[in-house]
Amino acid sequence: MKIFPFFSKRLTPAALPRALICFIALVGLSMVFATGWQMNQSKIERIATVKVSVSNIVRAAEQQAQDTVNLADNTLRDLAERVEHDGIGPEQKARLAALLVQDVANIKGIQGLFIYDAQGNWVANSFSQGLQTKNNSDRAYFIYHRDNADESVHIGSIVESRTTGDMIIPISRRVKTTEGKFAGVVLATVPVSYFQAFFERMDVDDNGVIFLALDNGDLLARRPTPASLMTTNVSKGDIFSLYLPKSDSGTAIIKSIIDGVERIYAYRRVSGLPIVVAAGVSYQHVFAPWWAYAYRSIALIGVIILTLSLLGGLLYRQIRQLIAAENDLSIARADLEIIARTDSLTQLANRRCFDSALQKEWARASRNHSDIALILLDIDWFKQFNDHYGHLQGDECLKQVAQLISVNVNRAGDLAARFGGEEFVILLPETDLAGALSIAEKVRSAIANTLIEHSASPIGCVTVSAGVVATYAPEKDGYEVALAEADRFLYFAKSKGRNRVEGQLIQGKGESIHLAEPLPSTTDI
Repeated sequence: MKIFPFFSKRLTPAALPRALICFIALVGLSMVFATGWQMNQSKIERIATVKVSVSNIVRAAEQQAQDTVNLADNTLRDLAERVEHDGIGPEQKARLAALLVQDVANIKGIQGLFIYDAQGNWVANSFSQGLQTKNNSDRAYFIYHRDNADESVHIGSIVESRTTGDMIIPISRRVKTTEGKFAGVVLATVPVSYFQAFFERMDVDDNGVIFLALDNGDLLARRPTPASLMTTNVSKGDIFSLYLPKSDSGTAIIKSIIDGVERIYAYRRVSGLPIVVAAGVSYQHVFAPWWAYAYRSIALIGVIILTLSLLGGLLYRQIRQLIAAENDLSIARADLEIIARTDSLTQLANRRCFDSALQKEWARASRNHSDIALILLDIDWFKQFNDHYGHLQGDECLKQVAQLISVNVNRAGDLAARFGGEEFVILLPETDLAGALSIAEKVRSAIANTLIEHSASPIGCVTVSAGVVATYAPEKDGYEVALAEADRFLYFAKSKGRNRVEGQLIQGKGESIHLAEPLPSTTDI
């Protein structure tokens, strides 16, 4: 017994080269896929590792910023309470100056501490006594506290110290009187170099970057340091404009607006502070080893594929072309089948599908001596809707109306279709006039009650008019007459004011009973 009859057959001379070429192609594709998959996995793993690395750097920088600000804030809080309680008289100034010197010595990262009165005059500071005659009422942080009753810590943009000439980050608090009025400012200064030195210890490449910025985009510190650090704002960069509005932390591949280098960034908004920390390593640095590995792999696979292609390239290309042509044909066939039956805008059956179903159901009703009904609907004042809202909104209106029709016509044998333009048609097998009128009224009411805005309509919302015909045991080819009668009663409904249902019963060989007055099921709004 032969279990594998195919393999037991001897290949013909014509089939043998084809089989050999197919085998070579399969081997080549398998190698390409395996190598490509391995390279892609290596790339994904490398990116994931780098994202973890820069995220750790950002967390370390965040912790450093939080610790520094919190230490400064705690000191400022104590100073503000002391000034508010004891005042700033001559006896207190000397004691406050000594206290400031001691606090600066004990707090890492703080360069200086200052106390200003309500006019911006230096009351006490951690430097020499001779510097107390200066005035800082023009500083942005002093103006902020003077004009705002905010009692929380304030972190300002970089300024040049009037004491040391260094670039500093001002951290300040408001001092108030017992009545809550502005009484001055307490200030701690953190040198930018403090954060720069911390950043230098972080493990990023020469083209990498670490920066600390206010949430308005003003840089506070950056590695590498730009020439215009004090005036640099990065709020237009992708981190601030695209990513931070969506999430307070994350990773992204971004091209820097400062130096144009593409990097893998991690970013984080510092909890409880108006500060953003970000770090990035250059894309080129990350993938330099990967590209070396990729080039070697590609070169090796290229040599193998080239060798294999010399043996069977021609037939391989023909097979690929045949497969591509067959795929295109299958897609085209599926598309044509969908197009042949469905209206692309409303997703209802299209006119061709409706005509086919109408002929089939009409013939069945004729054979079985059963009822059949048609409902023809038209959106009222739809041209005015398009003129007022535009055709795009008109398409949305058609979709909504079609959805409402579909929801309210849900028997297994019923068919709702787009008849053309703003007209829809409903085929109701085994349905008499009363049933058809009921369904038409149900659809009309559902559309009217949805209150789709239509300011160009006298009613103020989108409505439909409907013409209904029904017959019993119709003539085999009488559906054209029925459609014409439904259309006539549709326009009869429009002539009577729109937003209504009008119908008739067809009997015999095209003879009909016309219902000039509205039926009991007809409802006007």
